[in-house]
Parts: sequence; C-alpha cells; structure tokens
Amino acid sequence: MFATRVCHRHSDVISSPRDLHVEKIADMSVPHEDVSWHEDASNAAFVYRLRNVIAGGRLLVFLGAGLSFGAARLNSRARFDYHKYDRWWPHEFPFADLMPGDDGLPLPSWPQLINRMCREIVVHSPADEHDSLRTFFIEEGPLDCAQLFRQTVGEANYREFLHIQFNSSRYPFVRTTPSHAALVRLDLPLLFTTNYDELIEAAYLDAGLQLRVSISEEQFRARRAENPLRHLVKLHGSIDQPETIVLTRSDYARARADRKEMLGFLRSEMVETAFLFVGFSLSDPNFNLLHDDIRLVYGMNVPASYTVQGRRNPVKERYLRSLGVNTIWLDGWNDLPDFLTRINPKTAENQQSDQPSGLADT
Repeated sequence: MFATRVCHRHSDVISSPRDLHVEKIADMSVPHEDVSWHEDASNAAFVYRLRNVIAGGRLLVFLGAGLSFGAARLNSRARFDYHKYDRWWPHEFPFADLMPGDDGLPLPSWPQLINRMCREIVVHSPADEHDSLRTFFIEEGPLDCAQLFRQTVGEANYREFLHIQFNSSRYPFVRTTPSHAALVRLDLPLLFTTNYDELIEAAYLDAGLQLRVSISEEQFRARRAENPLRHLVKLHGSIDQPETIVLTRSDYARARADRKEMLGFLRSEMVETAFLFVGFSLSDPNFNLLHDDIRLVYGMNVPASYTVQGRRNPVKERYLRSLGVNTIWLDGWNDLPDFLTRINPKTAENQQSDQPSGLADT
C-alpha cells in the first residue's frame, strides 16, 4: 500500500475569408489587465465562431484533466498551471514531502502526478540509484516516467496508485464542478475525454440525463450504431476498469491505433466538424498526441481547431498557431464555467449579444 498523502477534496485551419478575418483579430489583440477575457477581441471572435459551430451541430469536444482538477479545488484551479519548471522537481533525494505547490489532493495535474510517481519510486529503488532516478524524471517525458514507474513498483501497486489519484468515489468531498454543469447544459451529442475519473458521468446523472459511455473501440462502434442522444468516449480508459487505463508509453502505442480508426470513422461522418480542446494545460502531453492523431487522419484538410488556456503564454500561442490551432485565453482556470456558458447558443445572454465588431456573418 502506498504512503502517498492524499487529502479529501470535494484550430482553426485558415481556409476562408472569414477565417482570415478571425486570425487578423487574433494578431491585433493586445491583452490589457483591466479587460476581462471575453472582452478581448480575439477571444470574443473565437467564442462567437464556436457558438455558431455548436448551433450547427458541428463541434467535437475533447476534455482534459483541467475539467476534473477543480473538483477538489473549487476556486483554486490556478494551480493547474505552473509558473516555474523547477517547482516540479525536488532537488534532493530522498525527500519526504510533496513538491512545492502540490496540495496532495486527488485528480492531480500532470506535473503533480509525475512528481508523485517520482516520490513513490524512490521507496522501491536502492539509494545508489536516486541520482539517476532524479535525472530520468527531469530529462524524460511523462509517458516514459509512467512506464518506468509501472515497471518498478509492480502491477498491484501501480493500480492502487491510480485509484488513490483518480477514484473520486473514495473521497466524499469531491463533487462535480460548475464547469461540469455548464458542459451538461451544452448538451452535445458526442464528447471525448482523456480523463480516467467518472465525474462527467456523475454530472449527467445529477442532471437526470442519460449518457452512453464507450471505453473500448468495440464499445464505440456499438454505441454509434445505437445512435444515442449523448455519447461519451473515454479515449484513455476509466478508473472503474483499471486495465483500460492509458498512461504509459506502451499504453499510448496501443491506443493510438484505436484512435486512428475512430477518428477515421468520424472523418467520414462529420466532414465539416471543428475540434475544441478543453482542460489541457500547457504541460499535458495528451493535447499534442491527440492533435497529431487528427492531423494524421485528416491530412492537409485538418478541421478548425480551438483550445482554451488558463494563463496567457505568447510563445505557446505562436506555437499553437503554427499548428493551425486557435487559442482562447482565460484570465484563469476559474473562468472555465463562464467560457462554457458563453459558447452555449441556448444561453439567453448569448442570444442577446451582438457579434464581435467587424466580423461579418457570412
């Protein structure tokens, strides 16, 4: 049994004159501290575009860890992003405490998860390997760190570790968040998530709405044949079936083949679909992996892609734009429920709002 301290916790591809205008607005947008995120010209244009795409039934949403992170940290989502890289890692081994900024709560961010693996692996490793372990966890990617962790601690300990981190049913204080409620109100027919927890399912249950869930490729095919009103696809497995979890390098290698087939099917069914990535921090490897899969399947005709981020980063923005991905920058992750509400075409406030200045409805 692990000794980990865990506290209870409750792109656009520019292809049309209109797209070019949206990109122009993004280029001209300069953030001001006294301007709310939704008043920024670039953000306002993208929110308007997303609202119209949702109204037309042409949006696929991919949900990441940021959606779950706040379930134990209401009004504290800001810690989902890290300001300093060296805060991820302890400088000395052995170490008995969590890294600075890690609250020990379940549903961690990627940096927190990898750091916790690093702490636990020390217990299972001889002292003369500690320096090498520290170097490995700093220099290698998160998928490789997870791979080494699983091999080192063994399968039983690995699954127990996952339950400690992601099984929200263990913690009575963990509850669905306003972001989950806003997501349910969007009432999208198809959702994808890389999250292992069952909070999305709980949010639909709380709202009294039926949600069909697919964890495997076979289940996805079966659910699509049923044509349910609401369908959640858990791309990386579910904590209630730990054998389905996709976390290590080997897991991802197997899962990518399944995603390719799945996205290929969606390409044939939804030609003009746009993609929105919600809850993927700047340190989450899932975003680039998923976007690579989409580019591989769609080739040069990559659909419009958007991502929402909690902290403005101009370098990351340029990088994402080079991939054809438009970024909506919030004032912080606590604004995520507001974002999900503003892109909802059924929200009264949105129905009364005007389109962004200079953006023709063509």
